[in-house]
Amino acid sequence: MITSIEEAKRKIEDASLRANKLEKPQFVSIVKQIAQFDPLSVYYNGRHLYEGKRFFWKDAYEPFYLVGFDYAHIIEKNKGRDRFKYVEEEWKRFIKGAEDNKTPFGTGNLLFGGFSFHPYQKEDNLWTSFPVSRFFVPKVLFTSYNKEAFLTFNRYIKQGESVEDIIKEMEHIEETFLASDTLPSQVHNRDAVQHEVAPEEWKRAVKHATEQIRSGEIEKVVLARELQVTFHEKIWSEYALSSLLEEQNLSYIFAVEQDSQCFIGASPERLVKSVDGEVFSTCLAGSIPRGHSAEEDEKLGEELLNDEKNLFEHNLVVNMIEKAMKETCLNVYAPEHPTLYKVKHIQHLYTPIRGKAKEGTTLIELVEKLHPTPALGGYPKEESIEVLEKLEVFERGWYAAPIGWLDGDGNGEFIVGIRSALLRGHEASLFAGCGIVADSDPQSEYEETKTKFKPMLSALGGMNNDK
Repeated sequence: MITSIEEAKRKIEDASLRANKLEKPQFVSIVKQIAQFDPLSVYYNGRHLYEGKRFFWKDAYEPFYLVGFDYAHIIEKNKGRDRFKYVEEEWKRFIKGAEDNKTPFGTGNLLFGGFSFHPYQKEDNLWTSFPVSRFFVPKVLFTSYNKEAFLTFNRYIKQGESVEDIIKEMEHIEETFLASDTLPSQVHNRDAVQHEVAPEEWKRAVKHATEQIRSGEIEKVVLARELQVTFHEKIWSEYALSSLLEEQNLSYIFAVEQDSQCFIGASPERLVKSVDGEVFSTCLAGSIPRGHSAEEDEKLGEELLNDEKNLFEHNLVVNMIEKAMKETCLNVYAPEHPTLYKVKHIQHLYTPIRGKAKEGTTLIELVEKLHPTPALGGYPKEESIEVLEKLEVFERGWYAAPIGWLDGDGNGEFIVGIRSALLRGHEASLFAGCGIVADSDPQSEYEETKTKFKPMLSALGGMNNDK
């Protein structure tokens, strides 16, 4: 970590000398401590320079924010079942070639991105800007963790580049992005038109799935559906984020821009986190709406804790994650009974699981091992995904897929991209799914998805319009 402009200059000059000597660009990461900042304002302030190349991340459990811009290095794969291995190998190759530079948590050489749910995607699907795997080291990264804040500049230094020009660029970005900590107000045009994509076909798919489950082909499958919402003006992700931060503060809040599209959401569900070899996962399956009063809310929570269908769904997830972690971790522990995890519109059965990673186990390996859990795909894994692919009428893309970050020391975290939407200009596609078991009722499951649409629908300003 640098403490002065002179130190930054020396670091860039050293990289420039190496670039000249080796005749190839040299990657450099410059980290400096800064005053605390408002993450959402920084995200907004970067729009004019980096619209289409921004990301936002808020942790659900601790005060940890990442706000990144542009791409210093990209790892991308357009198709293939080896996508996890490919990202792993390319990241290791990058880290090996980058300078060995210890920096504060969540700074420096940090990789951010995600995978699609399926290893292959149709070419004519919604997700034109989101391939099966896309990760990047941001060129500019703002980090806020506990009561400290940092600014990272990542870039390749080319032969003959002007050190002074690079320093000026860094100073301009810092000054511009931290110039204001107030998000300009926006009057939402709430005249939105909603269009449910094939709702009756989805209900028939639920009925068909229950028949397959009762015949013994599978035990559970998660079926999702799409809700399209059209507004009269462009949807700006910063204003949707502002609503999510206010309304869904107990969830992971994320946004990933790619060209003219943005994938955004408020996910309550951690897939896996690793810090200094300690591994944490979350089982979140089985849900019921929140009550209109404290008394009703408590009653609904007790109903969920004692509901056989939801407990069966939940235990499938617990057993799968526990088994996967025992194969990759030591000292795996899971509580015997679930508790409740409550967010604004819905409450879930919740079981945390933790362990200690075995020697050589990496975060990406854990992601591959766990994705998709029975909470997102079904059980057994392969058979339920086959059923899912036949019955769903839309391309999942990054919905319900792993999204997150990792550093060169093996630390990082991935969540699953649920309670989410894909923004495209003045249009948004929202996604929601639910677990189908033998006694699932199509209408009840349909109503559950309507509840799960609410976080994003509210954030976008379309709650009052159901046309």
